[in-house]
Amino acid sequence: MAADEPPPANGRSATPRPPLRAARWSRTPSPPPNNSNRTLFRLIGIPALAFAGVLIYRGVQERFTLPACDSSRAKATLGNVLDQLKVGPLRDEPIKTVSSSKQQVVCNVILPLSGGGTLHIDYTFFWQGSHIDMRYTIARRPAQKSGVDPANRS
Repeated sequence: MAADEPPPANGRSATPRPPLRAARWSRTPSPPPNNSNRTLFRLIGIPALAFAGVLIYRGVQERFTLPACDSSRAKATLGNVLDQLKVGPLRDEPIKTVSSSKQQVVCNVILPLSGGGTLHIDYTFFWQGSHIDMRYTIARRPAQKSGVDPANRS
């Protein structure tokens, strides 16, 4: 007899659907069985992308900022200058920042010489158009004698 019954007038099937409130609290569908690739990407891919982002940011930042006096980039540039002058390598001497702004960074370092005396180096990093340039001055100062000169005793 069910075959003889006409379909409902509203066009819906005869089987009742659960009310909307019941559908909201129904069980969530289970995750797909092969989820290991997604988990592996999250464990490895996300930290790798973050690391690459930091490297790119630092590279871009170096292009648009002047180096600090004691940065590796400034030490390498100063080391090249000292090599050209055949003075010797830059050791772990303290490098002082005299002044710093967005337009220029002024630095100072005093290096002891092997034969006595010191080498005073003042250098400045500044913008030359769109690239960074360096200007420096070098002065040798003889070793100061300690003690009192016997001829000037009073």
